[in-house]
Amino acid sequence: VLEHALEAEAVDAVFEECREDQYTRTLLFSSVVQLMSLVVCRVRRSVSAAYKFEKEKLAVSQKSLYNKLNASDASVCEGLFDHASGQMQRVLEELGTQERPLIPGYSTRILDGNQWAATEHRLKELRTLAAGPLPGKALVVWDADVGMIRNAYCCEDSYTQERQMALRVLDDIQAGELWIADRNFCTSVVLWEIAHSKAYFAIRRHARNVRFHATGDEKRKGKSDTGVVYETPVAIEDQEGDSFEARLIRIELSSKTRDGDRSLEILSNLPPEVSALQIANAYRERWQIETAFFELDRVFEGEIKTLAHPGAAMLAFCTSLIAYNALRVARAAIGASHGEEAADQVSDYYFTELVIADWRALDIFGAPEEWSE
Repeated sequence: VLEHALEAEAVDAVFEECREDQYTRTLLFSSVVQLMSLVVCRVRRSVSAAYKFEKEKLAVSQKSLYNKLNASDASVCEGLFDHASGQMQRVLEELGTQERPLIPGYSTRILDGNQWAATEHRLKELRTLAAGPLPGKALVVWDADVGMIRNAYCCEDSYTQERQMALRVLDDIQAGELWIADRNFCTSVVLWEIAHSKAYFAIRRHARNVRFHATGDEKRKGKSDTGVVYETPVAIEDQEGDSFEARLIRIELSSKTRDGDRSLEILSNLPPEVSALQIANAYRERWQIETAFFELDRVFEGEIKTLAHPGAAMLAFCTSLIAYNALRVARAAIGASHGEEAADQVSDYYFTELVIADWRALDIFGAPEEWSE
């Protein structure tokens, strides 16, 4: 799956299309991506170790490799992920495997941020700092309909607020989509832009970032698995005095959240035929993207401590997202051939361990052109 998604000629074409300051002399971008995939998939323990095994193919010095890694543009990393994600999404479409929609009739996207772990003090500028260097962060979009990561938005500045980064996401919102997100993304700009795009949102309310007023009384709508659900019609305002209709869904929780909250409020502009209970249950599915982040950390090496430079960290993270999507395709193929029950019995961790073991064996005992034999 990875070989199909990261075919060398196509990867180099992505580089030429998306590059800003980078250029190609001897070392092709596809060669760098292939090496990084070995580290991300834990076939090799580090970039340095991977270089020692691949240096004859690369035909450049280790310093040149690191220079290429460190110069990676955000646009190239994101373009690489978009290309690979598109390739794998077409495979999923051919397999005919679809997740059960969270709300029938709506393509659902779940948005969340990912702060990359602190790295070692490898850069000279960082050696006098006591704190661990943070190489960057990303916003990730989960496609709940197909069960894979759809988009990634990278930022070299790890201290940039997620709500500021979310402005980039707004350009990619399509009409009819449903966007689910935590309160970090609950701002007037985000809500208005989603509504203006003729899309829908179910976003946890932030206490200060959105102005609205009630246009009716709160009513009890039933009980979900997490608590009692109430609904209030509201009008969300902007600074010019304009407003649009929405709903405030309040859930009196049966048990406290990990932050100690006893209630949870969700703002949504979904039409009345979508019940408050459906919205409350759909918001609970945010765990899907949190589970994806957990599996990324457990199975792949997307946050490499030795890569303190933001450019290298971005490429490593985006490559790990591609590897994770490849794992989702493999699971979908198992489900299409042997049934969903069989796919559910597969452990991502042990499945990946077996793939890595076979990969190393083939690398040692046979040339790639002989594998098909």
